Amino acid sequence: MSFGNLRDQEVAVRLLRNVIQRGRVPNGLLFWGPSGVGKRLAALELAKALNCASETGDACDACLSCRKVVSGNHADVKVIVPAGKTRIISKDVVDFVNELASYRPFEGKWRVVLVLDADRMNLPAQNHFLKTLEEPPSNTVFILVTEFPRVLLPTIRSRCQQVRFGALRPKTVVDLLLQGHDLPRPTAEAIAAISQGQMSRALDLVETEKRDVVLDVTRRLGEGEDPLALSEEFVAHLRAQGEVIKAALKAELENDDAPDASAEDAAEQKKEQLALAESLVRRDIMEYLYLLKTWYRDILVYRATGDARQVLNRDHADRLGKAPGDGLEAKLGAVEKAWLYVERNLNMDRVFRDLFFALAP
Repeated sequence: MSFGNLRDQEVAVRLLRNVIQRGRVPNGLLFWGPSGVGKRLAALELAKALNCASETGDACDACLSCRKVVSGNHADVKVIVPAGKTRIISKDVVDFVNELASYRPFEGKWRVVLVLDADRMNLPAQNHFLKTLEEPPSNTVFILVTEFPRVLLPTIRSRCQQVRFGALRPKTVVDLLLQGHDLPRPTAEAIAAISQGQMSRALDLVETEKRDVVLDVTRRLGEGEDPLALSEEFVAHLRAQGEVIKAALKAELENDDAPDASAEDAAEQKKEQLALAESLVRRDIMEYLYLLKTWYRDILVYRATGDARQVLNRDHADRLGKAPGDGLEAKLGAVEKAWLYVERNLNMDRVFRDLFFALAP
């Protein structure tokens, strides 16, 4: 893969190519935009291109350096992610990054530090990181990747060259879905609309049963089923999915465990694993809430316009036209409230019990 394989990010790609070709690589870069549109991929492509043996301004994917970046084994490419129970990037992590950056690259021309979800740096970490940006080490590039750049200190943003990534075009999402999956085009077009240009969300909708579950729940609520029994069934499904996510993550991390890790390191890894699992489970629940929100939003829009092209769940326009239209604003408000409660880690049984009673006719 190279910059040329990044879809719908022509401006960002052109900027990055120019940076490499002119040899004027800034020490700080801020990649920002919606999730699932290629920010992380672009950061890795930049890391490959900066250290590529071909020196063409792009990655060749054939040299040893490119292959090491792809496999995650390049000594000069470090990826930082939020950790700990609160899923933050702490000052201790920034201290480690600063110390690492003080050395010359081990094997490549550039040391590249990718900070994913950079908005998760707490304030002490940001202040400490700012000192490094003010006096950056030579031949080191920091790439901050975030959906929420305004959470970062203005002084950090001002010292980084910002690269904006936009949502993918619906046609791009449809094309990618049809290339990799056996889907009817109307379904692919609906998923592309629901994903709002985020390929990661589109793939999740194709590869999981989330959308089918939500469509079934809204149908059964509309038909007058007991909201209490339905909420209990739904929460049981969420818990089962959560266990699947945790088991998959555990297996993945166990395969990556270093055999000579100390007991202290192993305990820290287990703590980070638990925090990551909780974060992934919570994000999964948020996606269900997002799908519920799109459904009731679509009913409101379709009743107002009668135009299936204006709705996201366009492959279910017949159902939208027949759905009850009473209290839609209140239902959307209930979904928003449930979203807030899940973020605050409130009891899931109560959150969805109250939500399903609010969504019932």
